[in-house]
Amino acid sequence: MHKLWFQKPARHWREALPIGNGFTGVMIYGGTNSEKLCFNDGTLWSGYPKDYNSERSFQNLSKVRELIFDGKNKEADLLIQKELCGFYSEAFMPVGEAKIKISSTDASDYFRELDLSNGIHTVSTQGVLREAFASNPKNVVVYSIKTESPVNVSVKMKSKLRAKTSTEGNMLFLTGRAPDYAAPNYVRSELFPIKYNENKGMAFALGMAADTDGKIIESGRKISIKGARVITLYFVTETGFENFDKMPVTDTGLIKQKCFKRLSEIRKCKYEELKEEHIADFSSLFFRQSISLNCESDLPTDKLLQAAKTGADIRALCELFYNYGKYMTISASRPGGQAMNLQGIWNNSVRPPWSSNYTVNINTQMNYWGASSCALDECIEPLLQMVWETVQNGKRTAEINYGCSGFACNHNVDIWRKTSPVKGTPNYMLEPLCGVWLANEVYAHYKNGALQNYREKVAEITEEAARFAADYLVFHNGAYVVCPSPSPENCFSKNGSTCYMDYASAFDMGLVKQAFLNALEISPDEELKADIKKKLEKAAPFTEGKNGINEWHTDYPTPEKGHRHFSPLYAFYPAKLIGYHTDAEQAEWVKRLFKYRLDNSGQHIGWSAAWAICLAARLRDAKTAEKVTRDFLCNSVFKNLFCVHPPYYFQIDGNLGYVAGLNEMLITEENGVIELLPALPDKWKSGEVKNIIVNGASISFAWEKGTVTKIESDKPIIIRKTHVSDKIIKSETVTEEC
Repeated sequence: MHKLWFQKPARHWREALPIGNGFTGVMIYGGTNSEKLCFNDGTLWSGYPKDYNSERSFQNLSKVRELIFDGKNKEADLLIQKELCGFYSEAFMPVGEAKIKISSTDASDYFRELDLSNGIHTVSTQGVLREAFASNPKNVVVYSIKTESPVNVSVKMKSKLRAKTSTEGNMLFLTGRAPDYAAPNYVRSELFPIKYNENKGMAFALGMAADTDGKIIESGRKISIKGARVITLYFVTETGFENFDKMPVTDTGLIKQKCFKRLSEIRKCKYEELKEEHIADFSSLFFRQSISLNCESDLPTDKLLQAAKTGADIRALCELFYNYGKYMTISASRPGGQAMNLQGIWNNSVRPPWSSNYTVNINTQMNYWGASSCALDECIEPLLQMVWETVQNGKRTAEINYGCSGFACNHNVDIWRKTSPVKGTPNYMLEPLCGVWLANEVYAHYKNGALQNYREKVAEITEEAARFAADYLVFHNGAYVVCPSPSPENCFSKNGSTCYMDYASAFDMGLVKQAFLNALEISPDEELKADIKKKLEKAAPFTEGKNGINEWHTDYPTPEKGHRHFSPLYAFYPAKLIGYHTDAEQAEWVKRLFKYRLDNSGQHIGWSAAWAICLAARLRDAKTAEKVTRDFLCNSVFKNLFCVHPPYYFQIDGNLGYVAGLNEMLITEENGVIELLPALPDKWKSGEVKNIIVNGASISFAWEKGTVTKIESDKPIIIRKTHVSDKIIKSETVTEEC
């Protein structure tokens, strides 16, 4: 299953379908006699480099720690909120939209489709065929119209930002500037949430050129084409973004000329050659790895979703949703481009949900959880570059805000690589170890076989994270602990008050321990390794409470029993500090808190469900993994399969986190031993996995009646005998555990 298809056009943005080439993202509506294309450029953000680091933070850090260790958590919270805060991140911006009108045609036999395997979007009606794709090799969006009878077509452009349209050389341009500042959508107190007053916002342009057998006419602010049977429209985007630490170009004329030059070159290309090149590029990534659940469906995508809600077999939908996640990664994250933000590369709002920034207390990391397993090595490069740039800014934050070496990064990052805290309640505002999580995520992909050509950068990121973690620890009651320490976005009750910050949260201690182990593996710095070995030996251990692993240093009651974050379980997934087999007692603590959260959760949040699937799978709990999967697909996706964050926001992390979840249901690894089908639902009797990557090995296997019948690997591996047939066919590289 690798095709989304519908029998009606999209009515609004959340029903449109995405294409992208890692630089430009487009949402396509697929109207009958008209088309709307909504454009994004991965580098178009509000603002410019700004420094919100504050010496007041470090000046008050010791007092905060003193208050927490004295049990005065509420007082510590108030001091943090006053003195350790910063300011909001900038926001990811929409470029604009192109409206294509086609003269009266027969709208019968309507069909629109997105082929996930090759990135081709198709709209077909009686006598008219329209195709669109976003070419990475040429960095261009191509829209083709072919008709049996001549038609007239017009193209207009507009933007939600301050912009204007113009024509030149039979080309159409939209040019403008991004705001100097855009307040987060949740900030309601600002009188002017969008500001252009400094004239420092980056310039941008959307350009279009046409190739046709008809006549092209420039008419004011649009391009018209008369009497054509074949029309190919070429779209490019440009922005004034120079680098994360440089002021953007604000001259719209310069940016427009860049578009003009690129379009002049692209016009020389032939449509079929562009299409062939695009398909070869896209499909080579998509088909590197695959999963089949041996279930097909001929239902349109919206009806396939509806069938799931009535209890139908969800295997075809699961496979389609998995492939959609892979498709999004290939479309949104390519070398030289930006890492995927909260919405990947697709956003239609000037004040998008949570600024569509890099939310690095879970969401950005989740975007890439499944990428290396799916052999999408190139697609991880933008994450590596984003984290490396964050390290550069984060060194100043570590020193100025916390008096530490290494690098610190808090909850929100933007294209300018903001690393200081935002404003708000401490449990999401202050989390300087989010940079450590980013570093751990990069290292996890490296250890899984990706990023091998970037060893020096990976090592630098890993070392700087370990340095900060080592310096930020404090010795208290015989152990090294993180203080102040949140459990992201959660709170606890103490002495009749709601409190946010404590010390030695399971989340923070898991981050530190994983960072230390990573640095011990890759760093040549003996002085650093000696320091972290000493502190690792005396790091505060995880402890048990009545509901499982303790979220903070002790067993506090929590007002929200079914909290959406599974942060206390970080050490179990995505980290591997607590092993299912090797740490059975602590794994049981994980299982209990996981069950407690799920049993008390009434929310349907896409990314949270994706994390729950990953956790259930690693806990070898097939029933829970299947139940959460069905609940997710029935309650947390729009008709176009975009993941939902309540009340109606799109966030890409759930789509991409699901890829990791399904991978984990079918194959997992612990201490070098691979386990197949650890959480296979009973109804998933047969299937096949090709070239999934585990610890650098490319593994393929098939199963029948819930038992693996065939397995091969390109490198030596050891597998558990669980769920393996006595008559298994295996390559010489596969050894069964004794």
